[in-house]
Amino acid sequence: MSESYGRIIELLAIERDTETFGLRIKLSLIESAELLWLTDNETIANIAGAAEFDGVHKYRISLHTAWDENKQQYIVSITRTYREHSERFSFACSVPFRNELESIKKIRHADELHTLPFLFTHRSEADPSEEISAAEGDLKTNRFARKRHHLPLKLVSATIMSLIFVVLLSSFNYSSPGDMNPHPTVTATGEAETVIQLLAENRSPIIAKPVAASMEEAAQSKPKESKPEDNTPPASIPQLELEEFISFSLPKGYVALTFDDGPSKHSIDIMNVLKKHEVGGTFFFVGTNVEKHPDYVRVIHANGYSVGSHSMTHSQLTSLTYEQQQAELTRVSDLIEHITDEKLILFRPPYGAFDDRTEALSQQQGSKMVLWNRDPEDWLTRDKDKILEYVQHIEASGSIILLHESQAVVDALPKIIKHLQDQGLTIVSLK
Repeated sequence: MSESYGRIIELLAIERDTETFGLRIKLSLIESAELLWLTDNETIANIAGAAEFDGVHKYRISLHTAWDENKQQYIVSITRTYREHSERFSFACSVPFRNELESIKKIRHADELHTLPFLFTHRSEADPSEEISAAEGDLKTNRFARKRHHLPLKLVSATIMSLIFVVLLSSFNYSSPGDMNPHPTVTATGEAETVIQLLAENRSPIIAKPVAASMEEAAQSKPKESKPEDNTPPASIPQLELEEFISFSLPKGYVALTFDDGPSKHSIDIMNVLKKHEVGGTFFFVGTNVEKHPDYVRVIHANGYSVGSHSMTHSQLTSLTYEQQQAELTRVSDLIEHITDEKLILFRPPYGAFDDRTEALSQQQGSKMVLWNRDPEDWLTRDKDKILEYVQHIEASGSIILLHESQAVVDALPKIIKHLQDQGLTIVSLK
């Protein structure tokens, strides 16, 4: 089980002193403590792009970071919740922020918090000289002596907002997994005007938002029978073994084509295109579709392509209880392993949404969580030309590309493969 299981960092506000920015958080261990986390302005600016404090939604910072080999930076996620609804966003963070997060993960009791020099007991503006109670431990050695002004980011002066904007332009070049639910992504290279407008309107630009996968294929009519060109696996399918527990990207020189929401009537057609070009591919199957088309799973696995799980019912896992999440992961694994007679290693959470419970369950099962850093939103456009155009205009080296099983993807796939190969990239199956 993850060492961070049971720890929750709730983000309450972004606050400023005359000289310093900080994150006001509520850290829950066995008991809870409201703290001020002083970290670097660059990471805070990135968080500001993903959070808008409207008094309705709640925000929680993930305790897990991942290294993006392609961008050479750490990324972390923040989950926004309202009642039973939740969305997960990703943002770039600095090495110091990542190290601070790792230090928080090692804390087991509130009385150990005083050992972390970047955390301060949150002070009330009404009584800045109030002594910290004994119940809060010995954090008084770390508290601020001067009065702090707790203002939401929206009320920060134009000078401070300009500073954040400069940092945004230098930092928002990260393409997130979508993770997750459909939202526009603001980047520094092509949409600076949009950022300026959003800041002027006291709205926060979103740096990377999750993209929801469609389940329309599962509701379509009975799939036609597609036959593989032959039952002989290619002599050699390029493969790459993932080293990280959670992967958003690959080393440079490699690219992974991944296909979600099957098996469907398009599964074998996709496999045949991959076979013809002797390239790798990874399929993430939904359990309810596996029950309908077990033969497709069997054929794809027998031809040497990687198979992973995409939950049992394509539910947003973060909205489920621990027991429900466990059922979503174990039921689909049991189904696929019965068909392939092989331990299932790869797992992709629907919408890219996961939490500490999902991490713990995945680790218990020995799974590797595969997300993505390139998303043509093919489920939305269903247009082969737009899918191809997207791939042709990205830095594909080191990418995990998110695709869904559809006729548009089948039609675009040959040209996508040719384009990637023309760049000298190795298209791999993930292991």
